Amino acid sequence: MDRIHVVNKNVSLATLDLNLIVVFDAILKDRNVTVAARRVGLSQPAMSSALARLRRTFGDPLFVRTGRGMLPTPYAQLLAPPIQRACELIAGSFDIGRDFDPLASTRTFMFYMTDIGEGIFLPPLLRALEERAPRVKVKVLRIPEFGEQEAMAAGDVDLAIGLFPDLKAGFFQQRLYRDRFVCMVRSGHPRAQGSLGARQFAEMRHAVVSSAGTGHETAIVRAFGEQRHKPRVSLTIPHFMAVPILVAETDYVVTVPRRLARMFAAFPGISVFEPPIRIASIEIKQHWHERYHHDPANKWIRGVIAELFVE
Repeated sequence: MDRIHVVNKNVSLATLDLNLIVVFDAILKDRNVTVAARRVGLSQPAMSSALARLRRTFGDPLFVRTGRGMLPTPYAQLLAPPIQRACELIAGSFDIGRDFDPLASTRTFMFYMTDIGEGIFLPPLLRALEERAPRVKVKVLRIPEFGEQEAMAAGDVDLAIGLFPDLKAGFFQQRLYRDRFVCMVRSGHPRAQGSLGARQFAEMRHAVVSSAGTGHETAIVRAFGEQRHKPRVSLTIPHFMAVPILVAETDYVVTVPRRLARMFAAFPGISVFEPPIRIASIEIKQHWHERYHHDPANKWIRGVIAELFVE
């Protein structure tokens, strides 16, 4: 009489030793317990013990010794495709994120930048990406008044580039370059002729750019505080790109980073001069969250930024 084997229908993932799945896959491939043991790094007794546990778990012999090796039973043949796929998926998961192929990637890199950053960083960066990663995309997001840390921790933003004094705990940073402040007025401004003292400078009509999450306004106000002069701030605006038109058409003075002033120097009717008070220089950095410190794509784009802008 043929021996009847009852399949264990109570097998569940919660109770199954997943190491046994690896054993099953190895014996299926090698058709030999000794060879399969070497494949998975077990001794032959340990492999035989694992096979016995497999048989008890599934209520079936699973593999039968024949002249052609350990052949799978019909039930084992039914189990084989899903178990092999599971093993392949698990093995493949260990390679996820190990490499980033810029030539093949279609990733969208997300940045926080001010409009200064857009003008300074984007042209060289986009030229580099066209050559090195032609299929990737770039998206610059508006810097929120609150929540930039959470967005970067969640992976919604890859890098913040510029002056971001609030990105400290939980973030890495790399200095790109140091910049200093200069002043911009319209050519022929009556208060910008000849020498200008700190008090006279404070009494001029100042326009200040207050961009969320950055420290430009704070640096200027702190500098006046150190001089015991309170600036006459008559206008606060959220963007830097309005500065050249505003300066050329009014008697306002705007204090901006030198690199931005160089960008605006081509506009007619604008003069640039050194501030008559000491304003501390600023460090422009790239910032990223610690969760993505080892992420290959993030590391790659950080490397590109560093190569282009570190001084």
